[in-house]
Amino acid sequence: MRRIGLLAAVLVIVLSSAVFAYESDRYNFGDIDFQGATVTVVAHFDNLSAFYEGGARAGRLEEAKALFNIGDIQLVTAGWDEVGELALNRYLSGDSKYDLWRLPHIAYFSLATRGAFYPVNEILPPEYFETLSPITREKNERLIYDGNMFHFSVGTPDDYGHAPFAVVNLDMFEREGLPDPYELYENGEWNWKNVEEMGRQVTRDTDGDGVVDQWGLAFIDPMFMIFSNGGAITRLGDDGRVYYALDEPQAINALRKLGEWENVLGISYGDWQMREFITGRTLIGIMPMWQIDATQYEFRHGILPLPMGDDVDDYVFSPGVADAIFLPRNSAYPLGMIALDNFLFPLEDYYETMEDYIRARAFDRTSYEVLNRGVSEVDGDAAYYHNFLGAWYQGETPYGGVIMGIKGGGVASTIVNEFKPQGQSMIDEYLKQ
Repeated sequence: MRRIGLLAAVLVIVLSSAVFAYESDRYNFGDIDFQGATVTVVAHFDNLSAFYEGGARAGRLEEAKALFNIGDIQLVTAGWDEVGELALNRYLSGDSKYDLWRLPHIAYFSLATRGAFYPVNEILPPEYFETLSPITREKNERLIYDGNMFHFSVGTPDDYGHAPFAVVNLDMFEREGLPDPYELYENGEWNWKNVEEMGRQVTRDTDGDGVVDQWGLAFIDPMFMIFSNGGAITRLGDDGRVYYALDEPQAINALRKLGEWENVLGISYGDWQMREFITGRTLIGIMPMWQIDATQYEFRHGILPLPMGDDVDDYVFSPGVADAIFLPRNSAYPLGMIALDNFLFPLEDYYETMEDYIRARAFDRTSYEVLNRGVSEVDGDAAYYHNFLGAWYQGETPYGGVIMGIKGGGVASTIVNEFKPQGQSMIDEYLKQ
């Protein structure tokens, strides 16, 4: 009896310390054991808030720690424009061996060019990436760097949160006696021509003080104008190389039209915060999905695609930019980190969160349909993945120089060619092509 009791005790000890094989919805990882290591999540906001008490997925962090024998999971944050530098410094100092980096798009190339990302294609099969959503797969294809893939997660809603749409003030449409915007959309007539005509009709001084206080459109991010006309900032060629694309007719015509709307007709006004739209002073606000917030509107709103440009015959759905989750190149346990990510952010949650995200913004059938089209019919050329060409307001950069020239009244065809050599040189240098 003593032998049986001793054997049973030993068995209990072995089982209590065992680490079980883990198979996610994307991959069979086998045995995963962190051996008590502490995992650090680096982000520009609290990317773990849903896992805390009272959150939608409360308790999952504790489950992960128990399942994978993790000592602790902690969060380190920095500002949106600083978190990339924080991640890089942790990598250079050797502090990132058990890091999971949730980074904004602005940080991607600054870290990729320093060799700071772990190439996950070295340990994951192609089938893994095929399980991801259309908008995630498109991002993966476009963000291959030096022959490697670094992105593997669905733990960021920015996959779809940066996709741009046209939000319309339905009350103003009705008050101004304008055509039904939904009928325009369904008839394929939601386009620049009609938007311009309506913008000219509503842009005016409404209170007689001599100052225009109502406009057709709020601030338009220039890249959204380019995408709506089938243009691109950079384009992936059939030969696998990336090319400066601002000199293409679609982009030139979009920039010319943007200049007309802002500088000549004056039907577009404001800044990226969309205050003019939020306060009901513009007919249309073109913005990424994350910025659509019905709780701020004291009017009925609807959601439509980007208005069709003159050079396209269908609506363009852009994936926007590319926030993502990465591993540092010196990761001590890359397969375990990916397993942890899969456990924390399963595909089912990704689609549930996306559905909730859409339903919180779409208050009618058409808006719901448009938002769903936006996350499933993505055009990878209609994205600003290669953001090292600069932001629109950075006049010293190729892209920023072009946009500042347009806003200053310059000729589009001249300006884009002026910056082409610098732009293509940067592309070739950054992408090592």
